[in-house]
Amino acid sequence: MKRYSLKTAPFKPVSHDPHLRKRVLMEERHLCVTHISHIILEPGNIASPHVHPSASEIFYCIRGGALFKVMGSAVTMESGDCLIIEAGEEHSIDKVLEETELLYFHALAG
Repeated sequence: MKRYSLKTAPFKPVSHDPHLRKRVLMEERHLCVTHISHIILEPGNIASPHVHPSASEIFYCIRGGALFKVMGSAVTMESGDCLIIEAGEEHSIDKVLEETELLYFHALAG
């Protein structure tokens, strides 16, 4: 058993956008999951276009809403939505509609 808590999770910069800070719940690999993070985004925050060549990224929107772009297609995320971005798919967060809370995972492809 492993237990993690947001109360003790450290804040770290998002690698491709260091002005954004996430809380890393789990940062050691467990099975295919390489890390689990939590972030609260404010209106005006963006995540620039980027690719994870060997990992899928799974987003769960706890509250709020944001406009993502995945491989050129616009995707609106709202509270309760889950979005899976496959390894190699370029993606970004283009607009945060309101204060938005996301939980996201990186999972090794294949």
